[in-house]
Amino acid sequence: GEPNAVDWLQPYPDLLLDQIASSDPEPDAKVIGRETIELAYLAAIQYLPPKQRAILILRDALGWSAKETANLLDESVASVNSALSRARSSMRRRMPKRRLEWSTVATPTTGERRLLELYMEATDRADVAGLTALLREEVRLTMPPYPTWFEGREQIATAFALSTNPAEPSYQGQFRTVASAANRQPAVAAYVRRPGDSEYRALGIDVLRLEGDQVIEITRFVSADLFQAFGLPLTL
Repeated sequence: GEPNAVDWLQPYPDLLLDQIASSDPEPDAKVIGRETIELAYLAAIQYLPPKQRAILILRDALGWSAKETANLLDESVASVNSALSRARSSMRRRMPKRRLEWSTVATPTTGERRLLELYMEATDRADVAGLTALLREEVRLTMPPYPTWFEGREQIATAFALSTNPAEPSYQGQFRTVASAANRQPAVAAYVRRPGDSEYRALGIDVLRLEGDQVIEITRFVSADLFQAFGLPLTL
């Protein structure tokens, strides 16, 4: 498949999503549930034509009936149902083949917490073998809005090895990570201490998609500007 081409995509901290959910008594607050805030969904929905996108959100995210949606958009019920069918078909093509069993509960499972810990430990120790063992063979890493992307465990492991080996020209420095959460998914805030620097400085946020005991997708946002929204310091 092709890499994600949605330029505007940004992670949204779970701590802010929780504030919205706790302060909104209306049923529409369920739109921030995991199934509609997850990055893969937000990326895929941008490829829909505007009318299909609106109908999909109203029907599937907000739970409106076909009649209510038709009245709002000044369309017939048949037109709404047809557009919804096309939108769902397009989303199925765009969404990952292995779709998680979504839940509006953001609390990670014990297995997810342990997998996140292992991912962080491997990153902090520059443990290439340890990180590789956590990745599914067909794992993908994208870095929106940049065109850089890696497909498969071997490519990602090689890139990690080059960035953590002081003998390589692409060496970045020593990493330190902090656990977080974004878009109802586990996330890792990465800091790096460059050669000659005395502090670990904010580098970016990895948003992970997990399945079982493996990482199946990494969406990496390389921007220190994101850290404030996550309640994280710029240096460690």
